[in-house]
Amino acid sequence: MKEIFQEYGGILITITAILAVLAVILVVVGTDGSGVVGKAFANLIEHFISTADSAAGM
Repeated sequence: MKEIFQEYGGILITITAILAVLAVILVVVGTDGSGVVGKAFANLIEHFISTADSAAGM
């Protein structure tokens, strides 16, 4: 076990860190606009489109 950690310890820590970052991103952003940031971004896009449509006279 000690040899495995000496040989692959850095790689295991890197993979664990990447997976943790991805998990945090999925929780915060969410999928399909279900997270806080996802909803805010969707609202921003909808507001931009409605403002652009009204400015263009559509």
